[in-house]
Amino acid sequence: MAAEKTCYRCGSSTLETGRVQSTGRLHFHVENPKFMTLHTGYVPIISIMCLDCGTIEFVGEVSKARKISKKGEAA
Repeated sequence: MAAEKTCYRCGSSTLETGRVQSTGRLHFHVENPKFMTLHTGYVPIISIMCLDCGTIEFVGEVSKARKISKKGEAA
């Protein structure tokens, strides 16, 4: 059983998943992507907000980052 996620600032477990948005979605861009890949260099960002203290945590989509990053290649 996975441990319940808590806010790293106040310890609350009252969290809500969403996204932060400006005129378009925010993405993380891998600085040194693989040269030839079928994926774009942008990694979607998921945000999680604590509904008690307002802290917002950003979490990148790890599976996509590994597919496009040179460091994500199998050794």
